[in-house]
Amino acid sequence: MPSLADLQTAFAAAVLGESSEAAEIARTVRGSGLAPTQRVQVYRNAVWVRLKDALADIYPVLRRLVGDACFDGVAAELIRRYPPRVGYLNPFGEQMAGIVAGLPVLAGLPYLPDVARLEWAWHQAFHAAKAPYLPAQAFADVPVEQQHAIGLRLQPGASLLSSSYPIGRIFEVNQPDYQGDDTVSLDQGGEFLLIIRRGFNVRVEPLSAGEYALLAALAASAPLGEALLAAVGAQPDCPVGAVLARHVAAATFTALQAAGDTAPA
Repeated sequence: MPSLADLQTAFAAAVLGESSEAAEIARTVRGSGLAPTQRVQVYRNAVWVRLKDALADIYPVLRRLVGDACFDGVAAELIRRYPPRVGYLNPFGEQMAGIVAGLPVLAGLPYLPDVARLEWAWHQAFHAAKAPYLPAQAFADVPVEQQHAIGLRLQPGASLLSSSYPIGRIFEVNQPDYQGDDTVSLDQGGEFLLIIRRGFNVRVEPLSAGEYALLAALAASAPLGEALLAAVGAQPDCPVGAVLARHVAAATFTALQAAGDTAPA
């Protein structure tokens, strides 16, 4: 007789895997009423519906762009390849961009993977832990000659995205409460974006090339001096002082840290 652990593993495979696995576990089911395969199918249907609903909650814009039927098929492919591995669903669905990019049926919509990346970043920001903001006074406590060597830690859940397509605009016009011109021209080119929670709201903020380079360098734990050089390298006319001051005032950062360190200083 199989152990409880073996039965649980087999049942999970039956619910999330192929129908042949469901038929195998059904052989262990006893009871009157529904046939064993039907009993297993009840659980299988309920789990798949819940997982598809969870993906639809994370990727509403993607779902709107491809339609319900197509999204249902894409979601099923993700569930088959990457079923949830923990008891809560917040980490589930991260691989959507890769799934979308690999489906030939969606090859004619090359911006969709970046839309999926944006929506996952939004999801991460929404569920990120609350953190204190970095006060401007913190810089005054660092000697001027040492400020080039400090790092700046971005808020938890903040993400930086660059795309060859106007994904910020696509995301904006596909919001339920959007009113106005919903025209999107792919000819307008790409975008640099910061996705971050400010207060209780998640923001999708457009960035200049220099601003993006600055924040990307800081996110990679580069020292401030190096990040400022990266900004000017990406955009020679970038007003780095004003950009840095604006992000400090907007609470983009949570703490100073030693350059190269991933923990707050």
